[in-house]
Amino acid sequence: MFVNGPLSDATHDYVVIGLGPAGATVALELGKGSKRVLVLESGAEGRSRGELANSIGYGHYSGTYWNAHSVRALGGTSSVWSGWCTTPRDIDFDNPAVGVSWPISRSDLLPYYRKAADILDRHGSIVDFEKSLFGGFLYRPYSRHTPTRFISKYADVLKKSATIDVVGGCTVIGFDAADSRRFVQAVRYFDHASGTTHQLRITAAQSIVLAAGGIGNAQLLLQPRSDGSVPVGNESGQAGKFIMEHPHFYDAAEVVLDEDLDRHAPPVEFGRSEHTLVADSTLSTRHRLFGCSLTCHGMATTHELTEYLSRESGRPFYYYGVDLRAEMLPSPSNRVFLTGERDRTGLYRPGVRCVVDARDFMNAETTLRVFGEALIQSKKGRIRILNDRIYKQLRGGGHIMGTTTMGSRASTSVVDRNCRVHGYANLFIAGSSVFSSGGYANPTLTIVALALRLAEQIATRG
Repeated sequence: MFVNGPLSDATHDYVVIGLGPAGATVALELGKGSKRVLVLESGAEGRSRGELANSIGYGHYSGTYWNAHSVRALGGTSSVWSGWCTTPRDIDFDNPAVGVSWPISRSDLLPYYRKAADILDRHGSIVDFEKSLFGGFLYRPYSRHTPTRFISKYADVLKKSATIDVVGGCTVIGFDAADSRRFVQAVRYFDHASGTTHQLRITAAQSIVLAAGGIGNAQLLLQPRSDGSVPVGNESGQAGKFIMEHPHFYDAAEVVLDEDLDRHAPPVEFGRSEHTLVADSTLSTRHRLFGCSLTCHGMATTHELTEYLSRESGRPFYYYGVDLRAEMLPSPSNRVFLTGERDRTGLYRPGVRCVVDARDFMNAETTLRVFGEALIQSKKGRIRILNDRIYKQLRGGGHIMGTTTMGSRASTSVVDRNCRVHGYANLFIAGSSVFSSGGYANPTLTIVALALRLAEQIATRG
């Protein structure tokens, strides 16, 4: 049910911070049992708190850009999600050629991907559908079904739930740990209605799930403590590091193929899709490529090159424009950090430095060049690479990843393979901030799959 704050000490079994796709998924899964779930969310019914998304941007993306994709509202970023999704490949989780490695594999997430597809109102075929084309390239279409707005879909479920209590208008501003630093013993939050700060005492048996977004999660774990000690959850010193985006390069190339890609389109139940090509694992390893997808659009037959090749070969050719959606390699210099300015809640304002470097740009260009070589060798067509569209017209996808990355060692990551903050028995993190790399794929499906897996882990804990 929806209840008003402030609250006394938490009597719930689970405390979830944030009601976006990750937090909502965890809360709804945990709420299916007999135990009680408390959700704390900055937004309230009919109210988004845009003043809390107040980061300053450095590098290729402005603060305004990050803020537009850091939504403090019931439903979180699902309210601005475009609806694009697909699954990463095996190599997106483990690509030693470029130094990318998660402590889990795609196969670990496969059962949860199928359930996540259903939550996002998609057919399960979006998880596995792909075809081999030519020259080491795969056809892996994006799903472009109508986006799922979590609060619209689940508001009635939450309001009627006897096990889930949602408190809107409450912004968590800090954690306090036990002297042993083995568990969180208190959650401090700001109640917007009264303008006052409150505290919930927590026991080691109660689980806390931080799901405040890629910037919000890091911002909270970086907040300085009044006694000068290390902030709770940042004992590794890794909180805030490795922020990633998906660089987008629109109309970065023009390609002419000797086949209509519609013939490869997925079955009807897949839903609306976009023709997308990616290099397979063998080709990626050979050329040291990392994630980069080629979305082909605007098919036409009336183009000078299609007409020329058709005349020369005696078979039809088809023209497409090509958009790239690419991976950034994780870099510790790309990070969320705190400025000296505080907001009304007492949180220090975050700064975000995100620079798309030479490796990222070259990966996009090289992927196109390798694709062009495959076209020539297989006599399938030609490509024209538009340099300025890659190097001078960079865009983004609004995908905030990294900042509390998953890893095997406490010295180099924030959470373990089960999304538990290293060293803490009862503190977990949900959302794309735990991504160890970005892959080329829009993150929403993976966010929900990881949240389902996390809920299962926490429920098993007790």
